Amino acid sequence: MEHKALNPPLNQSFLKRLNENKKDESKLTLAGDALKNVISKEVKFKDLNDRLLSSRQEKVLVKEVFLESELDFINSLKQLKSVFKEELKTAIEKVNDLYQNELLKLQQLYRSEVIGDKLLEIVKIIADAGWYLLFKNTSVNLCKFYSPAYEVTEGVSEHSDMVKVYEDPVCYLKAIYVNILHTKITYGTINLSTDEQHPNCEKANFGAACAGSLQDRLIPLDNPEQLLQLLNEISSTYERIHLDSSYFTPSGTATARKDNTWKTAM
Repeated sequence: MEHKALNPPLNQSFLKRLNENKKDESKLTLAGDALKNVISKEVKFKDLNDRLLSSRQEKVLVKEVFLESELDFINSLKQLKSVFKEELKTAIEKVNDLYQNELLKLQQLYRSEVIGDKLLEIVKIIADAGWYLLFKNTSVNLCKFYSPAYEVTEGVSEHSDMVKVYEDPVCYLKAIYVNILHTKITYGTINLSTDEQHPNCEKANFGAACAGSLQDRLIPLDNPEQLLQLLNEISSTYERIHLDSSYFTPSGTATARKDNTWKTAM
């Protein structure tokens, strides 16, 4: 609220004299700043400068100067901007949290409608046997991971009852990937992750496995129990070396033993 100067101005000396003449203990006491707002006046810089220049005094006693400059206004704006930024940041975070929650709900609904209960049933059954569902850009895989990596030391052949056992591991099997977007097993359906090259894999470290006797086998997504049986057969296959369909023959020292139980287990 703007305070206007009194017209005529209030005579402070009169009040002081009035106070001095009183012998009563209850004297009139004026607070130092009681009249400051009343007698204050807004003066332009030019007017103030002209008055000072026209004054005959060399020195002037300045009681108080209160200056509201553009700089104060700018600082106020900066502070307001900072507060606005913080409030906006908080609001955005709240909106993002709500968005993420709603997005998660939509994803769950989408998966429930598109994937359906059948795939969820498959995941539940294969998980107990150490297989997991993995989505990639161009494939949907059922995966089995080995920790520690599985030492591949045995080689077998469909034409022999003998099992070849190597003294040192030929490779270390880390994971098997089965792409279930394929309706049946073909080239590229099964991929192996290994340390050193698996003889039934075209590349070291990671690559497509030769299907061998598994070629053209159906992948029965409509029957989780049969699917699990096929997956276990796949893992048993690549935990060994199928010498009939290997890209190379291991050169390590090996011994042979008669054993055809692996055939009936597959």
